[in-house]
Amino acid sequence: MGSAENPSSLAIALTLWNIGLVSEQSLIAWADAQILAIEKPADDLLEIATKGAKVCLKQGLIETLPIALGYSEEFFIRAYLLNLECDGSRQSFIAWVSHNCCGSTEIPEALLGYHLEHLYCNCEDVDAAISLLRAELPKIMPRCESFATMFLEQVSGLELCI
Repeated sequence: MGSAENPSSLAIALTLWNIGLVSEQSLIAWADAQILAIEKPADDLLEIATKGAKVCLKQGLIETLPIALGYSEEFFIRAYLLNLECDGSRQSFIAWVSHNCCGSTEIPEALLGYHLEHLYCNCEDVDAAISLLRAELPKIMPRCESFATMFLEQVSGLELCI
């Protein structure tokens, strides 16, 4: 079992499933592929492959748990995966940010979150929120890419539902 500083690939896969970026079926398929690629797969991997994450976590069948991501970490992953040209992708990102933003206004992703929340929730101005996102997100993207690629490269082959 890995720590938050050095998480296992299974902990990362469970985290992505837990925040809704991976389906149960994709997680099971990924676990199956990992089992086939490893000589002695971990028991937790076998449990996920046979019973699925939902059952394993609910019944306490595995030691590996999803990582509790902070707002910034989840923001970085979601921003990295965001397709700015897709209406649905933009709107779901803005909705997620609007309902989850927290932290100091000194943190760029939190400040952007508060501004998006104001435009999206208080003003109900989706177009203004999208314009702000297009203008401000590129300034934060290097940090998003740095964290997200480090996180996602440990679960290559895991199909994301974005």
